[in-house]
Amino acid sequence: MTRARGAGTGGRAAGPAGPVVLRLCVDGKCEERTETSRADGTPMTMSMGTSDDVRGGELDVRFSVVSADDGRVIMKDTAKVRMTRHWPNGKECDGEGTWAAWLTASPDQGLVKPR
Repeated sequence: MTRARGAGTGGRAAGPAGPVVLRLCVDGKCEERTETSRADGTPMTMSMGTSDDVRGGELDVRFSVVSADDGRVIMKDTAKVRMTRHWPNGKECDGEGTWAAWLTASPDQGLVKPR
């Protein structure tokens, strides 16, 4: 059985000079971590696993970026994503494939689905 993967989000925390707290919630399950801001603009990424029975289902996603220094909310948004099947190493290698969904987090645009 393949492992379904939850929505992955990457956020560019524009503006804060210090560390930020990234919080990702997928279907009510949340994870949080603190990261140092990247002066070079490299996106921060975060992903979360989901239960195996999600296959092709729609999930609620919440994502926020908050300054760890002063609690200022830099970005906060919600979205719905649909899990789709992927074969990152090709169908010959990955068999049934894996289920995943992606979003990009932007302080200016919120959560954005890839085109």
